[in-house]
Amino acid sequence: MSYLDKIFGNNKLTKLKIVSYTDIERTKGGKVVEAMFNPETLSHKFTTKWDKKPGIGQSGQALKYTFNPPMEMKLKLVLDKQTTIKEDLTNFLNNTWKVEGKIHQPYYLTLKWGGIIFPCRLGSVDIKYTRFDRNGNPTAAELDIVLLGDDEDKRRILRENFSSPDLTHLRIVRNGDTLPLLCQDIYGDSCYYPVVALANDLDDFRNLQPGIKLYFPPLT
Repeated sequence: MSYLDKIFGNNKLTKLKIVSYTDIERTKGGKVVEAMFNPETLSHKFTTKWDKKPGIGQSGQALKYTFNPPMEMKLKLVLDKQTTIKEDLTNFLNNTWKVEGKIHQPYYLTLKWGGIIFPCRLGSVDIKYTRFDRNGNPTAAELDIVLLGDDEDKRRILRENFSSPDLTHLRIVRNGDTLPLLCQDIYGDSCYYPVVALANDLDDFRNLQPGIKLYFPPLT
């Protein structure tokens, strides 16, 4: 399923949730921040970093691809209650921005809404208080949130599936695969199989079990 299929492929009316985890695989934790009101708009930003190389003459520059930075997602959440919103705001910050003592960094996050499942980290949040009670306590606020895409390395590598020998690769072994043939396919030279065997702690590289994942380090 493509990225856009995930966005447009579900018409269920659900509340937007941001789920926090203590591990990058997003299996431990599972604390939930649920939006009081779903955002009216949600935007994504895709960028590409290019290295500018001098072109022929003085007027042109050749662009060389370097990498794709994490995708950004921007949205606005509204907090609006008759009483103070302190508890709701504290819950949001504790689960998205505050440093968690066990992992010494803020939580790993996943935004879930309809067909969207977006692994991310909090980039920033701007809080604008829009209403106060008689004692000066805020009872309404707008949160302008920026979330940065945060893929686990294994998922990212499998998704990009680059074939250049200077990049890290993961492969799932299939029937008939041998380590020299896999090295020939990835590096263009089968002689690197001892390096790959060492990187994967393989005791017997001649008998690869179908279904296992092998790590192919970048050539230096």
